[in-house]
Amino acid sequence: MTTAARQVSDPPGGPKSVARFGWWPSPFTPARVAAGKVSRSGLLADGSSFFWLESRPEDGGRQVMVTDRSGDVPADVSPATVSIRSRVHEYGGAAATVAGGVLFYVDQVDQRWYRSPVGDGLPPVPLTPEPPPGSSARYADGVVTPSGAWMVSVEERHDSTGTVHRLVAVATDGSQQMVLLADPGGFVAAPRPSLDGRRLAWVEWHHPNMSWDRSELWVADLAESAAGITLANPHRLVGGDDIAVGQPRWCRDGSMVVMADGTGWWLPHRIPADRLDDPDSAVRLVDLDAEFHAPDWVLGQTTVAELPDGSFLCRMHQEGRDHLALVHPPDPGATPGEGGGPPPRWEVTEVDQPCISISGVAATVDGQRIGVLGATATAGMGVYQVSADGSVPAVRLTPTPAGGEDPAEDDIAVAEPFVASSPAGPIPGLFYPPTSAIARGPEPENPPLVVFCHGGPTGAAEPGFDLLVQFFTSRGLAVAAVNYRGSSGYGRRYRRSLQGLWGVADIDDCTAFAEALAAAGRVDGAKMVIRGTSAGGLTALGALVRTDRFGGAASWYGVTDLEALATDTHDFESRYMDGLIGPLPAAVDVYRQRSPLYHPEAVTGAVLLLQGADDPVVPATQSERFAEALSAQGVRCTLQVFAGESHGFRRAETIEACLTAELEFYRSVFETEPGAGGSGSEPGPPGIR
Repeated sequence: MTTAARQVSDPPGGPKSVARFGWWPSPFTPARVAAGKVSRSGLLADGSSFFWLESRPEDGGRQVMVTDRSGDVPADVSPATVSIRSRVHEYGGAAATVAGGVLFYVDQVDQRWYRSPVGDGLPPVPLTPEPPPGSSARYADGVVTPSGAWMVSVEERHDSTGTVHRLVAVATDGSQQMVLLADPGGFVAAPRPSLDGRRLAWVEWHHPNMSWDRSELWVADLAESAAGITLANPHRLVGGDDIAVGQPRWCRDGSMVVMADGTGWWLPHRIPADRLDDPDSAVRLVDLDAEFHAPDWVLGQTTVAELPDGSFLCRMHQEGRDHLALVHPPDPGATPGEGGGPPPRWEVTEVDQPCISISGVAATVDGQRIGVLGATATAGMGVYQVSADGSVPAVRLTPTPAGGEDPAEDDIAVAEPFVASSPAGPIPGLFYPPTSAIARGPEPENPPLVVFCHGGPTGAAEPGFDLLVQFFTSRGLAVAAVNYRGSSGYGRRYRRSLQGLWGVADIDDCTAFAEALAAAGRVDGAKMVIRGTSAGGLTALGALVRTDRFGGAASWYGVTDLEALATDTHDFESRYMDGLIGPLPAAVDVYRQRSPLYHPEAVTGAVLLLQGADDPVVPATQSERFAEALSAQGVRCTLQVFAGESHGFRRAETIEACLTAELEFYRSVFETEPGAGGSGSEPGPPGIR
């Protein structure tokens, strides 16, 4: 009996009903999944309370600041009707902070910073002025200086001359006074004032690099006076060829910790307080094949928290999942190696807690409360209170976003690590078997497969609970999430293995992964489809051009024209493809060779395109042109464009409509005779929603 058959066998408590794969009755309705797609981000601590941002799909995707008020029931603290979201780099992030009981946030509508004391009920005060006519300004990643008089922030300005990224200081008194601190001519992120207010650290990088390719840590002297705020003596501390840095953090003793990947892995490095003027003075704290940082697609990544004893709690990604690691100094008796070698490495102890995907770590100043923002194998992204030594059981502070009810464990598919072999080497990923408390598939059949291609492409498939995965597995479909070449979480070498090969290696890896599952008897190799979002959409659609293994592809705001993406996209990603494919115009033929738009006649399966009308990253014209080209070739294609949606759908009604369309699309493909490729097939019978 195959492993897949064991997954759908009868439970000890009684027989399951037999139903076709893909048509099982499911508790995860489109409406429930849409309502439960609550994103949480930006976990931080202020005083004795935790704060985080939380989206509201049922309210058009509005994002609000929430607090647990020192362990009480979570409550909204941002102004009613306001949506907090930054558009810096289009992906935003770090759109709010809290300091001394005062909330500072970026309003999604006008992109200005506002001040709103928590709980006083007074109208918010704008801190940044309106930009001059013909220009626009966006802000993010703001941190209030120790004096409380200024907030240092990333600014992105747009005008007729182009886009500029700078560091500015914004007065917090409402005077709308602003001071330019640094304009390096590239990109800036993570401005962090020291705890004594005398220095400022930040990260910068320049085209054609992305921050995870090559970036640098800079430090300068910071001074405040009655006349304003100034920056002096800027100098690079960490960086260079083949080094990427992130998350600079000042420590209580005046030293700094930063994540750098000079060894090939993002590891914590410490710069002593007395060497902050010496370039390349950072000392690596640990020697591990593990990632303590991730690509900065959004600003404000915070997965490190200092405890009162000088140790650190860090997210550590290893072997396909996240761990919470306590990084602490070595025993007092430890000595440097012979000949005055480097100081002994710090020790790493894993902290017992339930999350296997972690996106935030925070601790109160006194260390009495430690928060983790993460997902478990059976519960979506939430905030947990944990203890540094694991002696106290973790407590979830946020309700499970699944229609107000926790799903039954027997209905939840848990990620299984799976590694496929290929000529290029091992391909890691996750396999989710069909799972239901009441249904099983007909024997000896194996289930159809839906391959998930993550976005980025410098991204990763995470093993934490995802309602979207459960939407399919609970209906009898298997899901594979592939960490193809170029994915993060496996070190710099693997992350850069997609260089020059995007549109080829990612497709080959996803195909090889699916074929390996079929060869292992886990899925039906004649019934496989592929899906992706954004960059993952290119992989999914390209798979129908490069191979005939998939009966159809579904793309959510996916790329179809690489040349248009390179020339029309926003500044942040405008040179991203120089490394992934090649610089333009020299590599234009390669761009067109790997763009599905230019090969509609080669498409071997049906296509579903789901697109936001207001997408600035992948404009709707890409999907519209591809749909027209497919129709002209007689390829079955459905295009749905959603007004008011951008890059990443946020409205509950949009998500519900997309899930309904995607499920029916897969059912129609699986009803097609093997080898028909999905073209011209009629939709399958309606199923249980």
